Amino acid sequence: MAVAVFPTAYFGNIAYFAALAKSISPVIEGKEHFVKQTLRTRCTILGANGIQQLSIPVIRPNGSKTLMEDVLLSETDPWKKIHWRSIESAYASAPFFEEYDQEIKQLIFQDETNLLKYNQRITQEILQLLDINLELGHTESYETNNDRIDFRMVDFVSPIEMKKYIQVFSDSNQFFANLSILDLLFCEGPMARKWLINS
Repeated sequence: MAVAVFPTAYFGNIAYFAALAKSISPVIEGKEHFVKQTLRTRCTILGANGIQQLSIPVIRPNGSKTLMEDVLLSETDPWKKIHWRSIESAYASAPFFEEYDQEIKQLIFQDETNLLKYNQRITQEILQLLDINLELGHTESYETNNDRIDFRMVDFVSPIEMKKYIQVFSDSNQFFANLSILDLLFCEGPMARKWLINS
């Protein structure tokens, strides 16, 4: 059975988790060079003022040649506090916020300094919260053969066709598809799993 290779993601979006949920043996790519301005360090939430991007500041020890497994989280910026406040502000009135808020807060404030490991823990925990039984592996080398289902260069951020659900700050005429998995989790709770499996 073909192995599916995914990029790492910071609270990946709905399309990312839908693809993960349908994979048999997914692994996260750690041997690629760091790619800026992607879901590797960014997630998108919906706040009172509309779409909001949360971005992790990182340190690349080897500049543009830094491998994903060597990228570090910046500790000079209080980004964790900012991200948590933004998430809390956006979703405090969501139906399932109190069900998951402490787990999400702990994931944001975890002590890990390596981006790949930080994201891997987030993704693994989210899968558990969604009751999706997957154990994420990671690549041992960078491979380009055709024996793998390759999601590394997939544009997961493009809008996707999906059934609408009630979002906290959307009005009756507008729905924002493919936001961070946090949006679906806080708004739909345990039902989020079905949205991913059926999308």
